[in-house]
Amino acid sequence: MDLQIGGRYAVITGGTKGIGAGIAKVLAEEGVNLALAYRSDREGAEEFAQSLEEHYNIKAAAIQADLTDPAQAQAFYREVLSIYPTTDILINNAAGGSPDGTPFEDLTLEQWQSCMDGCLSHVFTMSQLFVRECRRAGHGGHIVNLSAKAAFHSKSHHKIPYATAKGAIAALTQRMANDLIEEGIFVNAMVPGYVLSSFYRDPASPQCRAKEKDLRIGWAVPEDMGRIAAFLCSPCSRQIIGAVLDCSGGTML
Repeated sequence: MDLQIGGRYAVITGGTKGIGAGIAKVLAEEGVNLALAYRSDREGAEEFAQSLEEHYNIKAAAIQADLTDPAQAQAFYREVLSIYPTTDILINNAAGGSPDGTPFEDLTLEQWQSCMDGCLSHVFTMSQLFVRECRRAGHGGHIVNLSAKAAFHSKSHHKIPYATAKGAIAALTQRMANDLIEEGIFVNAMVPGYVLSSFYRDPASPQCRAKEKDLRIGWAVPEDMGRIAAFLCSPCSRQIIGAVLDCSGGTML
């Protein structure tokens, strides 16, 4: 299937590691030029961007920013637009600041706010910047937000702030989709399951083996999420609007 997205310009937050890197690889395969936001590991991020350029003959820029800071998010977007003529795709993948392991009664307001900033607030900020650019350039676009299984179905404990933030992303996705579709901006969300990435690395590790009982079709890899994201960013998915797509491999059934 020709996804018809070659030559477009995409922003991916948290785009140099884990699921974000898997999405970046698939979009690069489709001929999409990339702006990859990263928070740390400059050398690794720049090497990853260079490898995409060399393998797929596209342009990839790794740009450091703490997107929880609105001023840095705005500076990041200005830098993107100094490199590319516009942006057509936004993947809101970055997440951080979750105080996993802290019982609810012991959570501080600072921990709560850190998780909201790290998982939710920058989705709002980046989406605003993207929509303003679409309007300036006079074209539509695609936004894909990454929610999480923990927001809907999880046996894990002490994840209340994270689950709340990721659940809010689902609501934000649907309301944005409703408000923006008349401008040709498609907004959808993905709910990954168990993906071999930065959190789960080695299937043979005790951490991964403990999750094997929950797997229905085996571990996902980041590129699995990338293929779904690429489809959602293409004209081929034009009837999918405001969806919160279960990509968990049956683990939410």
